[in-house]
Amino acid sequence: ENELMAATRSALCSAWPGREREIDRLWELLEEPDLALPTFVYGPSGGGKSGVLRAVLQALGARHAILDCVTCSTARSLFESALTQLHRHVPSASNGYTGWAPCDSAPAFVAGLQQAVSEYGRLVLVFDNAAGLGERKEVLTLLLSLHTLCGSAAVSIVFVAEALWPEAHELTAFAPLATVRFGGYSKAQLEAILAVDAPKGCEAAWRDFLPLFVSYSYEICRDLHELRYLCRGAFGEWMRPVHDGLIDAGDKGALLRAGKVCLQEARKRVYAREAPLTRKAEAARAVDGADGGGLALPTSAKWLLLSAYLASRCRPGMDSALFASRQKGAPSSRRAKRARATYDEPHSFTMQRLLAICAALRHAGVGGGQPMAPELTQVASLLRLRLLHRASRAEELDAVRLSCAAPLELVDATARELQFDLEVYLAG
Repeated sequence: ENELMAATRSALCSAWPGREREIDRLWELLEEPDLALPTFVYGPSGGGKSGVLRAVLQALGARHAILDCVTCSTARSLFESALTQLHRHVPSASNGYTGWAPCDSAPAFVAGLQQAVSEYGRLVLVFDNAAGLGERKEVLTLLLSLHTLCGSAAVSIVFVAEALWPEAHELTAFAPLATVRFGGYSKAQLEAILAVDAPKGCEAAWRDFLPLFVSYSYEICRDLHELRYLCRGAFGEWMRPVHDGLIDAGDKGALLRAGKVCLQEARKRVYAREAPLTRKAEAARAVDGADGGGLALPTSAKWLLLSAYLASRCRPGMDSALFASRQKGAPSSRRAKRARATYDEPHSFTMQRLLAICAALRHAGVGGGQPMAPELTQVASLLRLRLLHRASRAEELDAVRLSCAAPLELVDATARELQFDLEVYLAG
């Protein structure tokens, strides 16, 4: 039996690369039936907390209930869902889609648990998304006291959240609480996990692609669920030149040169649930919207879009010459002559610079006297529409940098609608 359990434990470690230490810790805490120590499992989203815990419980054969503290927003819903799962009761038409038993009080919940212990033995209650339980002190106190109230150490409690409760010791009245921390994955661990998702027939290309994808994505996203989603889409774009017969699959250098664009686009699509589009399709969709289709922007957002495009093309040192004029229309010819230096490719820019350019254009242009919606709200709208992208890291709040992803066709259409002469600012 010990050999079988050791083999099962080893299989779990193989199935969850990078989580060997956490599996060993959970196994030790949950294997011993007489050890009813409340446990708090925490770590970043997408780190495998719930999956590893569920796999360990199944491997141990422990009867358990997994409860979502967000969907079960009341004590009664928590209690009834726990008893329904523990007794493996399935709501159906024959029983009126009801739970195992109504449970509207703590004594009724304890009685239901005692019955389950007498019938099934060891029980484990898992409270996922448990961050909010820290504000439900009566429920939390009851859960931490179950091993005493049930008269048995056969009921184990496991809390799962992204972080420990603030002042956790005070909340638990300094009761013993075991903790299991799931740290973020390293690059090597992410590559090992993503390697199992290789499409059939493309294993070699997938192995070559993964290190580049992880390297591009690691600094902005380490959520495994999100990376898996992005990786599948980016790999399809990566292999498109091969499928189109433009590049040989064995020419890694050509693939790398052609694939940098799709890797950069994958970074911009983090947490966006929209199918990847080619540049031509994006431009066509944006232009259709500007002509009265699906992209209906308020006036303030249109001025911000023009400002973002100019900020991405004009050198910062030329801002004073280009945008300082208070007269309606274009900059003066002398200023404009000095400020012809523009970038060949779009560059990122700071939020402060974007707002300054927008303010200058509005004072000098059509929108000068109109009340404008809050600029930051409109910037957020442009980010959601993927016309702007964030170029700085999420934790860099004091120097937010953006990039403009709007195609020239959309910017031209917006400038014509606002009666704004865009060419005079960009003429070389």
